[in-house]
Amino acid sequence: MTIQRYVVQKISTLPLAKFGCTLGGLAMLVPGLICAVTGAQLVAVLRTLLDNWQAVQTELLGLEMPVEFDLITLLGLETVQTLITRLDEQSFLLALLIVLISVIGGGLVVALIILLLGWGYNLLAAVSGGLEVQLRDQAVVSPRKDHI
Repeated sequence: MTIQRYVVQKISTLPLAKFGCTLGGLAMLVPGLICAVTGAQLVAVLRTLLDNWQAVQTELLGLEMPVEFDLITLLGLETVQTLITRLDEQSFLLALLIVLISVIGGGLVVALIILLLGWGYNLLAAVSGGLEVQLRDQAVVSPRKDHI
């Protein structure tokens, strides 16, 4: 059996960042989908709520005649209602945008973290000499008896 020793003196950071970006993007795919579905449902609920606020009826001072209020106008929420209505009408695009932001954002964050770790390793390896690894030739390794 041939055993060889190597020292990892430096790690190339660009492939490390690419790997981190891919890993982070894949890791954020499912949370992004969950956020997208939840966000689209939340917008639909908000639209229904705001639509119901346009005609609120109440009885004042015990009078038999109900008084109707438009809470959207009273609270100055016309712009918000318009935005929520547009987002609800484009719920698929909203969900797609949320997924894309999650995947890209997660990829960039993990890429940055792994890149910083790579730079940190390279700095420590320059000072300490790096990690020593021991490798053996796989063709020489005999099969274990418990696998037969």
